[in-house]
Amino acid sequence: MPNFPNPDKTMDNLRNILFCLAFIFCLACSSEETNVSEQEQGETSDFGAIQENFKFEPVAIAPEDKVIADKAPEGMVFIKGGCFILGNNFAQVDEAPEHEVCVDDFYLDKYEVTQARWEKVMGFNPSKFPNPDSPVEQITFYDALEFAEESKGLCRIPTEAEWEYAARGHADTRYFWGNMMNDQYAWFKDNSGTQTHPVGQTKPNQFGLYDMMGNVWEWTSDWYDAAYPRGKQTNPTGVSEGEFKVVRGGAFDSSAGGLRITNRTWLHPTNKVFPKVTTYGQAMNEVYNYVGFRCAMTIPASS
Repeated sequence: MPNFPNPDKTMDNLRNILFCLAFIFCLACSSEETNVSEQEQGETSDFGAIQENFKFEPVAIAPEDKVIADKAPEGMVFIKGGCFILGNNFAQVDEAPEHEVCVDDFYLDKYEVTQARWEKVMGFNPSKFPNPDSPVEQITFYDALEFAEESKGLCRIPTEAEWEYAARGHADTRYFWGNMMNDQYAWFKDNSGTQTHPVGQTKPNQFGLYDMMGNVWEWTSDWYDAAYPRGKQTNPTGVSEGEFKVVRGGAFDSSAGGLRITNRTWLHPTNKVFPKVTTYGQAMNEVYNYVGFRCAMTIPASS
C-alpha cells in the first residue's frame, strides 16, 4: 500500500483538483448552452426576418396584356406566363430536382369548380358535403375530363406546371403568403371543422385565385413520376403514360405541411375513394379523397 507522507494534505489537494475540474466542466457547458441558444435565436431571427421581409404583392396586368386579360371567360383569371423554379430540393423526394420551367399565358378558374356548376353540366352531384357553392369532390380524373369535354372548349385540366406557377403567384416562399401558416388563406384541418366550405371565402393569391391551397385537392393533367426531369422545360406536360395522376393543393383535412406550394401526391385516375386496411381486424374501410379541380383554358392565337 502506498505510503503518503501527509494523508490529510493529499486529500485536500485531491479535493481542490476535483473542484477545479468540476468548475471548468460547468463553464464549458454554460458556454455551449450559450452558443446553442445564440444559434437558435439567430436561426429564429433569420426565419422571422425572411417572413417579415416577404411582401404580398398582387400581380399587375401590364398595359399590353389588358386586352387579352379582359377577354377572360366569365369566372376565369388571366395568368401571364413566365419562367420559374418548379419543385423543392429540400422536401419530399418526388419534389426534386428543382428546375426551371416556362409556361405560356393561359386562363384559369378563379374558383374551384362548384357543385352547382358541376351538376348543371353533368346532371348529378357526387359530393360528400352537398352545398351548391362548395367545390365538387368525390370525382375521378375521368369525371373531370368528361366535364371538360362537355364544356365545349371552355375547360381543360391544367398541367402540373401551370398549377404550380399559378399557385405561386411569383412567390418563392413555402406558401404563396409567406413561410408561416396563415388560416386566412386556406381551409385545412386546424380551421375547417372537418368539412369543405363555399369557394371564395378565404383570401386570394397574387393572381386573384381562391382556394389554391386547402378546401379540396385538385386534379392536374400530368401522369405522376417519382422525380422531375432535369434541365429547363417549356410548357411541360409530364411523362407520356403512367399509373397515377398528380393532385395538388391539399384539402380541408390536410395538415399545414400538405398545403405547401411544392407538395404533390398521386391518385389513380379511376379512384374517388380508396380502401385502407386498418390496424385492427384487417377490416376494409373507405377513406375519402376530397379531390376536385378547376378549369384552365388555352388562350386562342387570335387573341
